[in-house]
Amino acid sequence: METFPVSKEGGRQTAFQIDNVYVSRRAVARLLGKLSGVTDVHPRGRFGSSDEVRVEFKYLGRDYLVWEPFGDNSRYWIGPKNPENGAVDIAGLESAFKQYRAPFHRALLGDLLTLRLFKRS
Repeated sequence: METFPVSKEGGRQTAFQIDNVYVSRRAVARLLGKLSGVTDVHPRGRFGSSDEVRVEFKYLGRDYLVWEPFGDNSRYWIGPKNPENGAVDIAGLESAFKQYRAPFHRALLGDLLTLRLFKRS
């Protein structure tokens, strides 16, 4: 899966985005639950909910979240819940999402909707 860096703090990446067409919030929660340093994974809201936070979790003891801005964005933002309190380097989290491979049907749908099917690598 392609990831999109969002910000850096002192040279460390602290957040990133992913295209949500390739992964459901449930799949995000399952993937996070398998990662070292991640605890207390809690999916939130239901389809159509006004709550923009899709998943809450702790990463290395700090509060993090998966956020879908405006509730209908094409990407999930993954980063610290309170960035003003500082954040840890999340390269390990991003790496796990880069290695994630969507099921064939979801990947095909995602490629069609994002027009990646027609782009050359």
